[in-house]
Parts: sequence; structure tokens; C-alpha cells
Amino acid sequence: MRNKYLTKAYIQRKVDADGSKINLNISIPSTVGLKNYPFLLIIQSTVKDHTKLTIYPIFRKKIIKLSLFGQNVSDEAINILSKILKRYEIIHSSGFLMKQKQLFYECYINLSLSDVKSKDLKASLDKIKNIFKEIKIEEIGLNN
Repeated sequence: MRNKYLTKAYIQRKVDADGSKINLNISIPSTVGLKNYPFLLIIQSTVKDHTKLTIYPIFRKKIIKLSLFGQNVSDEAINILSKILKRYEIIHSSGFLMKQKQLFYECYINLSLSDVKSKDLKASLDKIKNIFKEIKIEEIGLNN
């Protein structure tokens, strides 16, 4: 292991009074190979008292975000969903979150809605739409 530290940290002053916007000065190590990628997928996860950012270098300026919600979802249903998603390149997954018998799941897939393969994804998800209370497919695009 080249770097013995797992994380990097710094303290920054807030930009505005309510602290809802900040300007981040993040340096990403050259080992990530950013020069080969024209775009960054930035995923923000916020819970009660903190926000976590995850950054992925990507080639596309549009990708698909899949969100699922269900109640009393069986292990068999999760296995069916997993088999469907194995056919696609998942960039990031929230993992399955169970909270009071409610299942939440999100993933970002290396596809755009204009890709032919996205139609296969929609068709596969249509077959299991009765298992989940909500299935949402949206395209995440370049933030200007």
C-alpha cells in the first residue's frame, strides 16, 4: 500500500450564512487516472448530521439512476432484482436498506435512456413492478 492513510481531511469556512452552499477544493490523487475521463459522477448522500460525497470518473454525460421502494419485499424478490441488474454495469449502489419492513434501493447504471439496452432494463423491471410499490428510472445529466 503506497499511502498508509485511508482518508484525507481539511477544515473549511462556510461560504454563506446558512451553510447550504460550499465551494469544495478537492484534490483527487493521480492514481485515480482522471485525465482519461471527461466527466465525474458525484453522488451526495445526506443523513441527519452529515453529508458524504462519492466521486466516480466516467465517460458519459448522461447515466441512469434506478430507485426502488417496496414493503414486505421477500428474499426471492431481491434475488430476481439482483439477476436483472447483473446484466448491467452498475457504477454505484446504495445497497439494500430495510427500515421497518420497507426496502429502499438505489443504483446508478452506466447507460443513458437513449441506449437500446435501457429499453431491456425497462422491460425487465416492468415484469417485477407488482413486487415493488415504486420503481423510478431517471436520467442524470451534466450539471451546468
